[in-house]
Amino acid sequence: MDISELQKRLAGRRIFHAYIVTGSDPEDRARAGALIARAAVCSGAGAAPCGTCRDCVKAQKGVHPDIETVRREEKGKEHTVDSIRALRARAGIMPNEAEKSVHIIEDADFMNLQAQNAMLKTLEEPPEHAVFVLLAENPLKLIPTVRSRCETVTLPPRAGETECPEAAEAIINAFGSGDDLALVRALAPVKKLDRAGLAELIGAMRARAVRSLGPKELLKLSDTLDEAEKLCAANVNAGHVSGLMLGSLCHTK
Repeated sequence: MDISELQKRLAGRRIFHAYIVTGSDPEDRARAGALIARAAVCSGAGAAPCGTCRDCVKAQKGVHPDIETVRREEKGKEHTVDSIRALRARAGIMPNEAEKSVHIIEDADFMNLQAQNAMLKTLEEPPEHAVFVLLAENPLKLIPTVRSRCETVTLPPRAGETECPEAAEAIINAFGSGDDLALVRALAPVKKLDRAGLAELIGAMRARAVRSLGPKELLKLSDTLDEAEKLCAANVNAGHVSGLMLGSLCHTK
């Protein structure tokens, strides 16, 4: 789901219980998280957020009692299990003013494994009134079970970056055709992507592969993308990920 689709859903007051907001720019992630928060607490009529109701005004000023942002204690440190357990306890309390409470976790991809497991328990049995927004540059650092319980919002790439849906289409088409030269060309732009872009590309490739490839090719691609995700989670650079894809998918070896 991209930002335009998110805005449409929020306007129609379709609020999911948990989101992962991913993109390379932390300010963009924060803005998207704030948009979700305003829509969730909005008490006005019509499209959300209305921008004029008491709850929207307080949210815009950053003083709404039912919106909280959880930050790491220090840059470079992880979110700990204790901080996530404390978040879960607060989320269990009924909102003060709005119908929902919103809990935004900055740098959610810096939750350690214990913290992620605590987050998973929260997402498996979320309070009906709570909305969780996980801001993450690299969502692949989140365990699959956490990702599967959230709606992922992928923000637009920065100017000059490859558009991942089109790049995914080109890679899948080249792989499916057996044209290794076309595959080399299709994979070339991958080297320029950041971690969020790689995550978006891998997701787009999985979606298109199901529609375009036969069982044997689909299995081979799936194994390759699994390995690519592991590299991304380990913060390996995009050039190595591109090389892995080329080495695994090339028909002539």
